[in-house]
Amino acid sequence: MSGPASVDLLASRQLKTLFGVVDELLYRYTNSDIVVMGIGNWKKAPAPLARIHSACFAAHYLWSAECDCREQLDITCNHMQREGAGILVFLDQDGRGNGHAALMRAAVYAQQHGCNQAEAYAALGYPSDARSFDGAGVVLRDLGVAAVRLMTNNPVKIDAVGRAGIEVVPESVVSPAAETPWLSGYYRLKAQEGHRVARPEEETCR
Repeated sequence: MSGPASVDLLASRQLKTLFGVVDELLYRYTNSDIVVMGIGNWKKAPAPLARIHSACFAAHYLWSAECDCREQLDITCNHMQREGAGILVFLDQDGRGNGHAALMRAAVYAQQHGCNQAEAYAALGYPSDARSFDGAGVVLRDLGVAAVRLMTNNPVKIDAVGRAGIEVVPESVVSPAAETPWLSGYYRLKAQEGHRVARPEEETCR
């Protein structure tokens, strides 16, 4: 049986951001690029806050109100900045790993047929969730991280980091305070998939 795929560090630099100067690292894992943002004193923290965040074009660039991807990212960055250390791992996995075109088609199908997004992907011939988080775990291991407080509601991410030999303490990422009419079904699907979905009144990152 072959071991886990290795990662290659392609480039690194310091980047000025709204959260101060951060470390940006670019990795290549299998055929995908993975971007890491190290905030504050992340290299010396014994168990830094960490988040694995998949790309979401609609949320990050079009301000979509149909998911909470942008809100989760903002909450995570603010929490890491307050704590003074954190690691963000960005994966190019828009549309649950199926791509943005698939996401758009599935969104239309779900609206027309009254089903959820995962069911729409399956009906259109896509995997209901094609994402993999193994690369994030391998990257964290390459960074020399032994333990993280992983900011996620997704048990699959927790398992992926654990398989890389990293001790994981999960920390819930709260949902946005102002829930839109479109988010009820979105959260219902997440709960069905085993996510720890925080409600708007639970606005703490424990």
